[in-house]
Amino acid sequence: MPVVVAAPERPTAIPAPGNAAPAPARDDAASPSAIARVHQTGKVRVGVFGDSFGVGVWEALDHQLPRESGFEVLRFAKEATGFTQYHRLNLETRAREQLAADPVDIAVICFGANDAVPFYDAGREQPLMSEGWKRIVGERIDRFVAVARSTGATVYWLGLPAMRDAQLDASVQAMNAFYAEQMRRLNVPFLETRTRSVDEQGRYAAYLPDGKTGARKLMRTNDGLHMLGVGYQRITAGLASRVETLAQRMRSDAATGAAAQ
Repeated sequence: MPVVVAAPERPTAIPAPGNAAPAPARDDAASPSAIARVHQTGKVRVGVFGDSFGVGVWEALDHQLPRESGFEVLRFAKEATGFTQYHRLNLETRAREQLAADPVDIAVICFGANDAVPFYDAGREQPLMSEGWKRIVGERIDRFVAVARSTGATVYWLGLPAMRDAQLDASVQAMNAFYAEQMRRLNVPFLETRTRSVDEQGRYAAYLPDGKTGARKLMRTNDGLHMLGVGYQRITAGLASRVETLAQRMRSDAATGAAAQ
């Protein structure tokens, strides 16, 4: 069963529904508006969108990107949400409202735990990974990424880890491949997490080596779906490093711009 798990420049225009989000020249390039904001605030603001996995990712990044290092990590994630859940919550509207109140420089997206299901659209069932499912979910993802980019934010999409249940894991692998292709088309970095959530044989594992000590630690919760804090930190380590590199570039560009004035 699927888990029920949530400035100086004008912002990037949000395209009409059904249109692809505008892509930057480089997949993790910093926009001028984000650089100007970093110069003005002295902070790099990271917003995390998603479902309950997104909440876990937010907690991990909040630990890995501390305030004393010049970061502010904002929780925009909400449990029990997803791109097949539009009858319950319009993700675009909610994200637009969140970003209007709190514009961010980097947006991290982690959805999918609730989307390994068929859904109905216009009275017709859309089976998981059918052409209708991919078309509708793909259009919703396009619009969501456009909203995430609307404040000039660089966007990253974080894939889902391995699942204990074989059927659900197969569905998650298929969705990860779909998300990766969507992000490739939108020029958004897709960061996979599966290899950080399996053992040496590529199998689901509740206990995995700690990144600092190498000692095996419990990483997963009893449901075989979610992760403990140390588990989320394990799968987000590469993302956190990439965000730190981008933040350094933003700060350097902000300082260079200020010096040139």
